[in-house]
Amino acid sequence: MLKLYDIDYNNYVDIIGTAHFTRRSINDAYKSIKSLKPEDIAIELDQKRFERLNTACLNCSKRGSCLGLCEFTGAAEALGNVNANIWLIDMTIQEINQRIRNRTLLYKMYLPPSYRYLVEDPIWLWEKGYKERVIKNSEKEMATLRKIFPSVWQVLIDERNALMSARIAWIASKNAREEKQSKILALVGAAHVEGIRELLGKPLLMKHRFAELGLPFTVPTLIRRVAIRGD
Repeated sequence: MLKLYDIDYNNYVDIIGTAHFTRRSINDAYKSIKSLKPEDIAIELDQKRFERLNTACLNCSKRGSCLGLCEFTGAAEALGNVNANIWLIDMTIQEINQRIRNRTLLYKMYLPPSYRYLVEDPIWLWEKGYKERVIKNSEKEMATLRKIFPSVWQVLIDERNALMSARIAWIASKNAREEKQSKILALVGAAHVEGIRELLGKPLLMKHRFAELGLPFTVPTLIRRVAIRGD
């Protein structure tokens, strides 16, 4: 059951919007870890995706320079040899597919041709520092998706925003009970930032949205990092 305090959870969280697999996003993750030194990191992954990304990097000869590194695994790596909690807050791919009835990819096939040709390369723009432009283009794409496939949009954006914000709020509530002082660092795709912030600021709306969407609440998955001290 989802239990929330009637507080603004944004006061307990720093949210970083990212564009997956870009060097700039990886650098943003590193800088955030180094400056905030969080004890809790919430990332937009489920356990299978987290394990797959980390396992792929373990024995790779390009480790440290590979463009396949994402900001989520980069953030986990940047933590270094410290005690920290990595919380996995996203739906699983299986849950997403089930909730949209295996229509996750169909919307791109049916975007109006004139729109498809106007879409700019988001990775190139993000790497060049045009973050706001990428977000604006993403909002246009999401609006098109919402119009053409509202059920797909609802799962990919609305439902995931509700679940991720609720899991972040659960972590913050747990920390408050334990009187922990450090903020949670949340790393999510740029398209989710505003929706998550809105819900974190309005817990009653979050609970209403859960009921409206018929979402079951489950706690986030914890990956515990334990510092290994040298002699």
